[in-house]
Amino acid sequence: MALTSETLDQLQGEPGWLRERREVALASFQKLAAPSKTDEEWRRTDVSRLDPNRYSKLEHLDGQKLLLPEALPKGVILKPLRQAAKEHPDLVEPRLFSLVHADRDRFTALHAAFFTGGTFLYVPDGVEIDKPIIGQHFSHETESSVLPHTLIVAGRNSRFDYLDEYIAENDDEAGYRTGSTEIFLGDGAQVGYVAVQKWGRNVWHFSDQRAELQKDSTLRLFNVTLGGKFSKTRVEASLAGEGSNAELKAIYFASGEQFFDFHTLQDHRVGNTRSDLLFKGALQDVSRTVYAGLIKIEKHAARSDAYQANRNLVLSDKAKATSIPMLEIDNNDVRCTHGATVGPVDPEHLFYLRSRGIPEKTAKRMLIQGFFGDVLDRIPFEHARKLVEAELEARIG
Repeated sequence: MALTSETLDQLQGEPGWLRERREVALASFQKLAAPSKTDEEWRRTDVSRLDPNRYSKLEHLDGQKLLLPEALPKGVILKPLRQAAKEHPDLVEPRLFSLVHADRDRFTALHAAFFTGGTFLYVPDGVEIDKPIIGQHFSHETESSVLPHTLIVAGRNSRFDYLDEYIAENDDEAGYRTGSTEIFLGDGAQVGYVAVQKWGRNVWHFSDQRAELQKDSTLRLFNVTLGGKFSKTRVEASLAGEGSNAELKAIYFASGEQFFDFHTLQDHRVGNTRSDLLFKGALQDVSRTVYAGLIKIEKHAARSDAYQANRNLVLSDKAKATSIPMLEIDNNDVRCTHGATVGPVDPEHLFYLRSRGIPEKTAKRMLIQGFFGDVLDRIPFEHARKLVEAELEARIG
């Protein structure tokens, strides 16, 4: 069975504007060819064996679980995205898929056409929420599609933290999974956002996380990738207002035959903006990772400050990490730094621990934990930090 307009008929009760938007995205999905290795972004990424039509069963419509503070402040809107599209079109319609463009490629088009679960969060001007809001997205069946989308709107001078968890009921399940997010930060807003991806180890996973930052706003975005046989994640921040600051952090741990692909963009559209990116990953067995990141300083973005680093710890002779940091600078009055490392566990550090009676397996685990330590400390809020530490400990063994 293929993903067609008949599939869209399962999505009842939506406003007309959303159905029309889905149909446009479906037309793009049907028209666009699968990416080829002649496309620079996909040159090291093979999707030739993927046929999304194989996973035409949409597992659920609004399958997320929301864990909330005791009471949300007045004016905060938190509800399933499809419900919000119907009840709050003034907030949702102009923003939905305005950052994550539905026609970017075949897979974003598919996501925009058939997204099912998902969350809408609106926090009004000046509102602060002390405890994190948690959205959990579950998959229960194999050979299905689970396509959640999160839309977050932060009013002027608002402050809050949000966690998305993508959870497989069965670690061996196969299927097609996404988990995309759009975040709009008003002037002076402070947002912490964490995404923890632990889908089944046999799924195809695609994710786009895009944020737009206005004047004096701060985004602390943290991405954790653990699941999927194939996972492609794009993290992009558009610094559109002076004084805005984006901290983009990630950890990933690949094992077995897993393949993880990361593309990042730090887009400084105006001056006096700052971005700081650090992606750290460990690889073992025959796993592979690709990281490609671009710092883009536009013509009128004087006094921009951007930092980008990708660090990889290779734990096996057959694992392979590829890292490609890039700069595109159209203004001379800026400060930009980028770098990448790929290497094994330091044999001197391992020898030091073993010489003190620590078994080799335990010593390696300690070194891996130490490698991730500085980036774990930057997770925006404690609940997410503890969750990520526990997940990472389980993966390391």
